[in-house]
Amino acid sequence: IAPAAVGRAAAPDTGFGQADVNLTQDEAERIARRAGELGVTVNTLVQGAWALVLGQLTGRQDVLFGATVSGRPPEVPGADSMIGMFINTLPVRVPLAPSDTVAGLLRGLQHRQAALMEHHHHGLTDIQQRTGLPALFDTLVVFESYPEDQGALAEAGEEAGITVTGLRPFSVTHYPLMLAADLDPYLRIILQYRLDTLAPADVEDMAARVRRVLCALVDDGDRKLAGVPLLAPAERDHLLHALNDTAASVPDETVPELFERQAALTPDATAVVSGGLTLTYGELNTRANRLAHLLIEHGVAPETTVALALPRSAEQITALLAVVKAGGAFLPVDPAYPAERISYMLDDARPALLLTRAEWTEGLPHHPGTVVLDDPATLAQLDRRPGADPTDADRRVRLRPQHPAYVIYTSGSTGRPKGVVVPHTPLPSLARTEIERFEVTARSKVLACTSPSFDISVMEWLTAFAAGATLVVPPGQQIGESLAATLTEAEISVGLIATSTLATLPPERFAHLATLGVGGEAVPPGIVETWAPDRRLINGFGPTETTCVATLSDPLVADGTAPPIGRPVLNTRLYVLDSWLRPVPPGAAGELYIAGRGVARSYLRRPGITAERFVADPFGPAGERMYRTGDQVRWRDDGQLDYLGRIDDQVKIRGFRIEPGEVENVLDGHPGVVRAAVVARAGRTADMGKRLVGYVVPVDEHVTVDDLRAFLAERLPGHMVPSAFVLLERLPSTANGKVDRAALPEPGITGSEYRAPDGATETALATLFAELLGLDRVGADDDFFALGGHSLLATRLVSRIREALGTELAVRTVFDAPTVAELAPHLTSGGPVRPALRPRTDRPERIPLSYAQRRLWFMHRFDGPSATYNIPLALRLAGELDEEALAAAVRDVVERHESLRTVFDEDEGGVPFQRVLPAGEAAPALDVVEVPAHELADRVSQAMEHRFDLTAGIPLRATLFRAGPREHVLALVTHHIAA
Repeated sequence: IAPAAVGRAAAPDTGFGQADVNLTQDEAERIARRAGELGVTVNTLVQGAWALVLGQLTGRQDVLFGATVSGRPPEVPGADSMIGMFINTLPVRVPLAPSDTVAGLLRGLQHRQAALMEHHHHGLTDIQQRTGLPALFDTLVVFESYPEDQGALAEAGEEAGITVTGLRPFSVTHYPLMLAADLDPYLRIILQYRLDTLAPADVEDMAARVRRVLCALVDDGDRKLAGVPLLAPAERDHLLHALNDTAASVPDETVPELFERQAALTPDATAVVSGGLTLTYGELNTRANRLAHLLIEHGVAPETTVALALPRSAEQITALLAVVKAGGAFLPVDPAYPAERISYMLDDARPALLLTRAEWTEGLPHHPGTVVLDDPATLAQLDRRPGADPTDADRRVRLRPQHPAYVIYTSGSTGRPKGVVVPHTPLPSLARTEIERFEVTARSKVLACTSPSFDISVMEWLTAFAAGATLVVPPGQQIGESLAATLTEAEISVGLIATSTLATLPPERFAHLATLGVGGEAVPPGIVETWAPDRRLINGFGPTETTCVATLSDPLVADGTAPPIGRPVLNTRLYVLDSWLRPVPPGAAGELYIAGRGVARSYLRRPGITAERFVADPFGPAGERMYRTGDQVRWRDDGQLDYLGRIDDQVKIRGFRIEPGEVENVLDGHPGVVRAAVVARAGRTADMGKRLVGYVVPVDEHVTVDDLRAFLAERLPGHMVPSAFVLLERLPSTANGKVDRAALPEPGITGSEYRAPDGATETALATLFAELLGLDRVGADDDFFALGGHSLLATRLVSRIREALGTELAVRTVFDAPTVAELAPHLTSGGPVRPALRPRTDRPERIPLSYAQRRLWFMHRFDGPSATYNIPLALRLAGELDEEALAAAVRDVVERHESLRTVFDEDEGGVPFQRVLPAGEAAPALDVVEVPAHELADRVSQAMEHRFDLTAGIPLRATLFRAGPREHVLALVTHHIAA
């Protein structure tokens, strides 16, 4: 369960609170009645509702929580009447699928609960130690089904002179959250929680959701789980509509119309300052018009693309204005990009023309439509072109707002780079938003320091020109001291600067910088603390696919927490949805979907991925689309969004799902950290899997790796603390100003200071550590997990200790004593190695059923043949297949494993026992079935649902589906009786 929602502070003490679910007596009676109709217990219905609530609050489709059980093994005679406290806690795992029905969920849950009854006596500590995990769950369900004799209590009270009006047990739990229910006299439910973990308002909301879900489960057993409402109608309306009330009347115009209107109003105002060149709006408009007329003559028109291989400069601004005036879409190409990247972009975009300068031509691929802007012949042609604004009469096709304005390629971090096609339509809304939120006026000086290949560069010049402000375009890379000089000398009043670039600036005051927009990546609290006090600091967020920015924050205030990414900009709608496309409550994590006027048109010539990412908007006007960002966010109580990280950046470390961005945010909060990045890297050996690595730019040399590790250990679970840290003077950045994660160096070993192992036992252990971790040496004080080990490697370590040193250790011991020096004493106190497993030859004539088999036998007698406990396996085989050899191989497997030729039988008294068939009687047939290719999947699925008769035949079926002479699928299905 996530901590208290942002904006609702949890209490500083460690006391407990309680919230009532507030079921009416009528609702409670309907719940009990409906449980009977579905053939499940009320406890099962409550657990099913709790699983659905937890699933949406945590964004999980596989929910795990704890539940208290009696702890009295049913197979022990007299266990029910024994005196004493046997209560136990066991994990309950509930898979959730949107297509499942309520009835199916509840019956499946009860079925699994019944199967666990014979394991109720197993201790939670033992189960947890077997997993090697520090904790299995953090919420608990307690269902008290024993009766309370209220009459006897009242009678006893009268005799003692005490009035008993009701008894409601209140058991304080050490879990952060517990659901407690009882049935006396009817179903009542409360939520108990730790005040230092959850806020009262959050738990009150949770209680209301439990009640709502319970009532929904009762109303319709055939309802799909995706249709079970967690939100109240008013809450849903608030999330979908009130928070998205951004509709504004903005002219439906093109970029040329927007710029030309301003040029006509203020022709003598300064439009661009770049190096030693200054252009007024009138001069810039005239230059752009001349080039636009030339481009029209070269065939540029709406729906054509023109590549601009030009560095950031006044000439580049002129060229892009000329392209849109001609009706085309400009494609910025940074000439400093690698030749391979430029070739890919030009081949993929197929621009009609390529505009560049002579100095860049040698490094560019050949393009038949190359126009060298500083070539004397080109300059002569421009001089002869008119300086008047092109109109639709000049253009080959009438220009509409729906036509593309630009194409910008994404980084390609999720595959091949994709060209995003953005029309003119969203740009006026973007310009008005920026002018209002950044307080841009005609007197403002707007900095343009972003790479032209980054869509924020569009926002820079668009905002300046729409407001009639001055755009300052400094030459060269702007970072550190050079950027500081530009801000001071040019008297910049409005700047849009990427987080990593801003972190390179010296901590000095810039008197003219009134508004600073930051973004492009996560903004650490230290950035806010440095830059917020003296100006408006605004955090922005938006993928290229939604036109530069989709959200802008309120002016940030330094409070030590990660700042929000804000609320939707004009004519934009934001949806935070779960994996079933349902709105999630405030405080719960979900994926961000963006709709409205800012959504781009498509990916250039990529219809497949366009259909995947630009999907139908189920909440907006008919026919509109929304963009699936892949970013995880949550609503705050103030209506702004918190950014939590990329969904596709989630990694598994030691069996835990981890968001590196979450770790990065905490690390950024360290007072000695200027900037941090956290990535998952492959381990040194294939067995190590991935490990977290933290890259840190420290304030000074006094910040150490031990400081960083201790800081994180106080705030995060152990599995989220990076196993390695790298201290850098500066994080590498891309041309867009973001952290270049691919350029981050491989970490070295950052364990404790090396101390040689002492004695033969420590030396042997250190050798085993190094072998498993892929290291040359390991010291006595080096931590197995800090060096990259995890629970699976710990299991292998225990096995290697057993083989090499002849000592039996529990896996838990490695977690408790993770260094060589700490683990060595346990080898002398560890138990002897257990004897190797060998087959039993002195079996009784009739082999009794195991506990698991007894349950399967009972279910078989009760339900008959069933596919519920099938274990399926399908293998696709391509090429020439020797079917006789395959059939012989299946027979060999059955002959080798007695469990695959075991059936149930009964004696004269009806007592079941195992009967192991001789190999000669149990030889399975390999069924060969000819099947059309289009039916293959369905036929394999049907084979997997084979219903085994556990009293006849063997619990294995092998079918070979032949879809062609070289295409086969081998379907093997067995039953849990053989497991």
